[in-house]
Amino acid sequence: MLNKIERKHRLKTVVSALAVILVLILGTSSFTGAASNSSNDWRVLVRNAACVQGPIVLLGEIADPAQGVDARTWAALSQIKLWQASTKRGRPVTIDRDKLRNVLKYYMGAQVKRLILPNQLTVQTGGAVVTGQDLKNRVVAFLTPRAKSMSDDIEFKDMNLPLHYFLDNTYDKLEISLGDDIRPGRNIIRMRVLSHEGKLMSSKAGSVFINVWKTVPVAAKPLNRHERLTRDKITFRRVNLAHKPEIWDGTGGPWRMTRTLGRSQVFTQSHIEPVPLIEKGELVTLMYKNSRVQLSIKAEALGEASVGQQVAVRNLQSKKTVLATVVADDMVMVR
Repeated sequence: MLNKIERKHRLKTVVSALAVILVLILGTSSFTGAASNSSNDWRVLVRNAACVQGPIVLLGEIADPAQGVDARTWAALSQIKLWQASTKRGRPVTIDRDKLRNVLKYYMGAQVKRLILPNQLTVQTGGAVVTGQDLKNRVVAFLTPRAKSMSDDIEFKDMNLPLHYFLDNTYDKLEISLGDDIRPGRNIIRMRVLSHEGKLMSSKAGSVFINVWKTVPVAAKPLNRHERLTRDKITFRRVNLAHKPEIWDGTGGPWRMTRTLGRSQVFTQSHIEPVPLIEKGELVTLMYKNSRVQLSIKAEALGEASVGQQVAVRNLQSKKTVLATVVADDMVMVR
């Protein structure tokens, strides 16, 4: 049962609400415009997160004007007194839709039907709240200049972020950072609140998927293993890097294929490798060198190797096979 103070507070609240509603219905000179023209069609949108100052929660602290409410009308509606604010500052309290409807009906009676309610309302006494939409806007503003380093054509989607973020104090600062270097695909978002002294107050995490569209090299025709890459074998196509990791950017070389690749398929780093300085079957100059003599003859490479590595070669004159060290392009040496 309500005590005397509660009954007195509810009576004042109901009288206040009815006074405002009566003015809306009658359309007096105090409320012109939308209120008088559509007095039976006004709506108020209740937020899903709000901060109140107390000691009494006002309608204007948890809701915003919607259909049929002009500025003058809202100035009156926003002052309707509701329930007593929590005395525990900085501690959010969540109310589900059904309970919220019952609470608002308790204070506003039948006019609760004019309120557009969220699935739940989270209220905190004191501090500030960053709404879900504001949080998304801040993340996009943070990511956009960083994503430009990957491409000018980017898209942020599947943003998995908190519904809202409450700050204990109005002077606290919300900082956003990346969990790792920005990249196409899924990225981890770090959020933390710092006091004016730089003390960590709270932290949360989220994620966002980044589509990065870019024109990249693709095979102009089917390519086989160990086939050298030349310009006539490469063309270009626009692809989403989020679904094509480790794409070759077309630089460096000379390259050859490590495995087969179909026409119009994207080159990845795993498809290519540097062309060895000496390739199997290649004719090379074989040099015999010691303190007294230096001799050079033609030989056939029986394997592959780069500078400093050893490779078996066949002397084309004697037909003997020797192990030589690669010293330069098309040149091996036996000491």
